[in-house]
Amino acid sequence: MKSNGTSRWLRGLGIVMLALTVLITLLGAIGTTCVAFGAEKWGPRMAALIPVKPIFQLLVVLSLGAGILGLVATVGLARRRAGAYRLALIFLVAGLLTSGIQMYFSATLRGSTAPNNFRVYLTALTLIVMLALRLPGLWERSGFGGSAAGSGTGAGVALAITGLVTLTTPIWAGSTHMIDGVNTVEVLLWPLMVAGAGLLLGGLAVLVRPRSSQDAPPLAGRVANNVTRSATLR
Repeated sequence: MKSNGTSRWLRGLGIVMLALTVLITLLGAIGTTCVAFGAEKWGPRMAALIPVKPIFQLLVVLSLGAGILGLVATVGLARRRAGAYRLALIFLVAGLLTSGIQMYFSATLRGSTAPNNFRVYLTALTLIVMLALRLPGLWERSGFGGSAAGSGTGAGVALAITGLVTLTTPIWAGSTHMIDGVNTVEVLLWPLMVAGAGLLLGGLAVLVRPRSSQDAPPLAGRVANNVTRSATLR
């Protein structure tokens, strides 16, 4: 029981952190489109990025691609699919490179790295956690190798947390997206609310659903237990 509890905790930690990183990567890519395709429209500080607009446009495309890959990897890990862990590492490395390049140009040209710096730090932390889970002893208990019993708890928690983060984006991201007194996050308010609500409700549905037949002992195991119990009673 203790080993099973450790397995669920480690799986939940990895899936939740990966899901949050995917969310921040996609939100960061979508948010960067304003500057990548119209830096001249957002005041003198953003106008400093005009010379690197083509680079930012490429970073947007690559970040979106990395985010989609990360989403596939997250679902794969939750369902214990082969190769999902490798996809997660590829996503994290790609996300760290794209966000790091963007952070460099933002720091050198406009003197500020927010809010992209948060994406860099979160991606780096998630990469460290995922690599640590590959260490002997942790890997066998994490269930990412496909040996642990399945559970929807990690996926449900990940969905619920990412839903809450999405719903509260205008609050925690507003201070770093203020231009001329306008919170530019509100441009995507309705998509954020719809997506966040869907993620939250989906996560809660996974958490409260009845145990599936996959969680129950295999039929052969139940028959063997019944036979053994009958033999003992005789």
